[in-house]
Amino acid sequence: MNIHTASKLSAFSPAKINLFLHVTGRRADGYHLLQSIFCPISLGDQVSISVQASASGTLEVQRSGDLAHIPEEVDLTIRACKAFYAHANVGMGHLVHIHVSKKVPEQAGLGGGSSNAAIVLRLLQEHHHKPLTPTELNAIGLSLGADVPFFLQDSSAFVEGIGESITPIQGISGHLIVYKPPLSCPTPKIFSDPQLTRNTSDVKIAVFDSAHRMNSELMAWVQANTQNALQTVVSRNYPEWEQQFVDFSNCVARFNPQLVRMSGSGSAMFALFASPSQLSNAVAAVADAPELRCGQWFECKIKSN
Repeated sequence: MNIHTASKLSAFSPAKINLFLHVTGRRADGYHLLQSIFCPISLGDQVSISVQASASGTLEVQRSGDLAHIPEEVDLTIRACKAFYAHANVGMGHLVHIHVSKKVPEQAGLGGGSSNAAIVLRLLQEHHHKPLTPTELNAIGLSLGADVPFFLQDSSAFVEGIGESITPIQGISGHLIVYKPPLSCPTPKIFSDPQLTRNTSDVKIAVFDSAHRMNSELMAWVQANTQNALQTVVSRNYPEWEQQFVDFSNCVARFNPQLVRMSGSGSAMFALFASPSQLSNAVAAVADAPELRCGQWFECKIKSN
């Protein structure tokens, strides 16, 4: 490649919600074992990369956009780029520029950073004509964060283990309002809480077989039989978050949501509706609620293939 010629690639980087999140155990190394349904949503960022030969013959990574305030050593997009070149047999003499335009709020439990990292891996894999196997790419993703392997594929999925076991689920749909209150819930603090329930009974993947279950029945089952185990911890440790969740729940309740929950480790919450008209009414109510004006809300839907 001519040193002055850059190859440019760009892709949408979706956020996700967790329909539920159970903690089923803890490994000897401290990692928690989880079960969850992850759903990609239409709220997301835009990630662009350009790749060209570097004059130094070494890997150089530059960045611009909305992640510039994050120290480079913890920026998952930069870590993903360096990990890719450390494992792919494509040489190190590249200058990579990463640009991220953010819409997904940070520290929200929506997986924005993990998604950005996964998109960088996917774009580099495309640029270099797939030098890594899917297994190798997933291993790199998991080394960066538990949510990254999910974003290396495109559909809703039943996720188990520490994030490495992913079973795609087809047919999940829904219309969402996602609300982000003006506070953060540090994930390590939530997972280290001594009162976190770590022995939730296993959920069997068979109950999510979309070929035999209508979407409305699935959501009813999720509502009745699952929870977000981290939500109780967040509610107890952050009374101001609990008040925002009560206000949000009360605001959307009259429009018959299928599910109202916190996503991931918070602080974002969501209400899921079967129809666009229900969502429109709920969005209008949230926009008019004085007690919710301190936060951000987003109108979106579950992405389906």
